[in-house]
Amino acid sequence: MGEGEPVALDLVLVHHSLQFPTASWKQVRSRLGAGRPHTAATPDDDFPDAGAVDHGRRYHPTYRDHLGFDIAAHTLFVVGSSTAFREHGTALRGLVDEAPSHRHRHPGAGHFCVEFSSGPWSRPRTRRHVPGVLHIQYSEDWRA
Repeated sequence: MGEGEPVALDLVLVHHSLQFPTASWKQVRSRLGAGRPHTAATPDDDFPDAGAVDHGRRYHPTYRDHLGFDIAAHTLFVVGSSTAFREHGTALRGLVDEAPSHRHRHPGAGHFCVEFSSGPWSRPRTRRHVPGVLHIQYSEDWRA
């Protein structure tokens, strides 16, 4: 697999207060069974409006509501506070709402995506050499 090629991973969202040891995921996952893909829903009012998110505060040294990424047993873990999930969820909701019509609204434009960073640092802090930026690109072929 070359650099930049998409990788298929399962996804687990974890609140940071659980302090889930991702290194134990392989053993936990083996006890869960085969599983099946499904869709989750959140209430419409659970995410703030994009204009209400103060992105500038993320660069303040005392700000702690960043997402963290880790990979274990072919699973991407996104770890963070409820504030981090809500604020980044606003961008993800924008992807879901706007991406399907993006190509028609902007002919010739490139792909439609959102990126989540694990922090404002020039070298994002990550575990076990996991990339510090999560790039989610819309695909018309997505199927649930």
